[in-house]
Amino acid sequence: MADDREADAQFESRAGTSVREARPRATGERKPARGRARGRGRGAGKRGGAERRVPNLAITQANPLALSRQEMGILTKRLLVLALSDITKDDSELEPIRITAWEYAQLFNIKGKSIYSRIEQSARELLEQTVQIKEPNGDWVMFQWVSEARYENGRDNKEQMACIELKVHEKLKPYLLQLRRDFSIIPTEQLLSFESFNSMRLFEVLYTASYAGERSELVFDVEDLKLRLGLDGKYDRFKDFRYVLDKAQTEFKQYTCLMFSYRPEKVGRKYRRVHFAILRNEVFKPRVRLPASLAKRVQRETDTEQLVRELHARDALREIGWAQDIDRTLQRYGAQRVIDIVAYASKLSAKAEAAGRPIYNLAGFVHNLLQQGVEPPKAAPQADAQRLSREEIRSIAASIADSFHQQRRQRAEAAWTELSDEQRELIHTLMQATLHRFTLERIEADGWRGALYDSSRMEVMASHNFVTFPTHLQDLAVFVRTLDLLAEYPEEDRKAILAELRDAA
Repeated sequence: MADDREADAQFESRAGTSVREARPRATGERKPARGRARGRGRGAGKRGGAERRVPNLAITQANPLALSRQEMGILTKRLLVLALSDITKDDSELEPIRITAWEYAQLFNIKGKSIYSRIEQSARELLEQTVQIKEPNGDWVMFQWVSEARYENGRDNKEQMACIELKVHEKLKPYLLQLRRDFSIIPTEQLLSFESFNSMRLFEVLYTASYAGERSELVFDVEDLKLRLGLDGKYDRFKDFRYVLDKAQTEFKQYTCLMFSYRPEKVGRKYRRVHFAILRNEVFKPRVRLPASLAKRVQRETDTEQLVRELHARDALREIGWAQDIDRTLQRYGAQRVIDIVAYASKLSAKAEAAGRPIYNLAGFVHNLLQQGVEPPKAAPQADAQRLSREEIRSIAASIADSFHQQRRQRAEAAWTELSDEQRELIHTLMQATLHRFTLERIEADGWRGALYDSSRMEVMASHNFVTFPTHLQDLAVFVRTLDLLAEYPEEDRKAILAELRDAA
C-alpha cells in the first residue's frame, strides 16, 4: 500500500508539469535505438499558452492485418493503437516503443492511482491476445501482438516518469514495415475516439475495405464480419447484432471521416449478408485530442531534404497530368517512391513509343505501377556485388506479371465498354458454355462481377476475337523483351527472373 501511495504521489506531482518538462523524464537512461521513445524531442511544449496539435498521426498496416480477427478490451486496443502509430511503413526495424503514464492518463482521462493498474492490466492482456490473419490461399496464421512489455515506475530515477515499454512481435514485420502495396493509413485520433472496441474495429474494417471511402458499396457475409470483430459465436440473432452496428453508426458520424448505412439480406430464413453504403463525413470532430508529446519524430535536418523530395514529387506528378489528389498520393506511397516510379514510367514510355506502341495515358500507367507495387530496376551492380536473393527475384517477377496482367485487363475492359448489349449477352452465353462448372458457380455466387468474372470474361473475349491484344501483351516473355524490363540486371539474375515468370505462368 505504501508503494502504491508513493507511486501515486509521484504521478500526481509529475502530471502537473508541462509537456516540455515531462518529456526528458520519459526517456531516462533506457532509450530505444534512434531515440524513438515517446515524449522526446524539440517543439512539443506550449507556444503562446496553447498546446501544439500533432497532425496526421496514423496507423499504417497491411490490409490483411487491418482485416484480421481481433478480440480485446477497449483500453488494451487503445494501448495497441498508440504503439502501432509510432511505426511507419518505411521503417526497417521494430524498435521498443515507450508510452508514459502521464500521456496515457491525459489521453483517456484516467485520474489517480488507477492509472498504474489500468496500464498493467492492458499490457498483460496485450501479451495474452493473439491476432489471426487470413492469407490469400485460405490459410491463416496466428501470433501475439507484443513479445515483451516492461513497466518502469520511475522510483529509482527522479528524472524518469513512469512508463510502459512495448516490443511489437517480430512476426508483424511483414504487415507493418517496408509496405509497398495493399496497405491502409488510418487516422489515430479518429480510431482512439471510439467508446467501444466493436465500433473501433468496424471502422478499421470499413475504412480499409472501402479504400478510405473511395468505394461506396461493400457487402460482407455476416459471420465473416463478426469473425473480424472478434464476435464469432456471439449474437446469433441479427437483431442483436444490430446493436453493434447501430452504436458504431452513431460514433462514426460523430468522430470520423466516414458514415455508413446498412441493409441486411436474407438467404432462406436467416440473415446471411449485410450491405454497407459508405459516405464521406465532412462534419466530424474526434473526441480524443493527442498530446503534443506523442509526436513520432524529432525535428531533424533531414526534414528539409524530405520537403525538397515532396516538392520534386509534386512537380513530377503535375507534369504527367496527374488528376488525383496529390497530397493523398504522397501520403500513401511516399515522395521518393513517386519520384522513382514517374521516372521509371517515363523511361518505359519512351521505349514503347520508339517501338511504335506509345503509352497514351502516362498518368494512368504511373497509377497502375504504384498500385501494383512495381519496383524500378536498381542500377547495374558492381562486379563484386551480391546476386539478388530468391525473395527479391520472386518479388520482381511478381511485379512484372502484375503489370502485364493489369494492362491486359485494361485493354479487355476498354473493349467490353465498346460492345453492344447483344454482343455482351453472347459473351455471357459463351462463358456458360465453355467455363468449368465450379468456376461458373463461383462467378454466379459473386453476382457476375469480381476478379474471377473479369479474368474469365477476358479469356472468352480473347478466344472468340472480341478483344485483340498487341504483340507485347500476348505473351509475358515478349512483354518483358519488348519493354526491356530486365536490361539493368546481371545476366544470371535475368535468367532467374525469367525462369520464375515461366514457372508462374
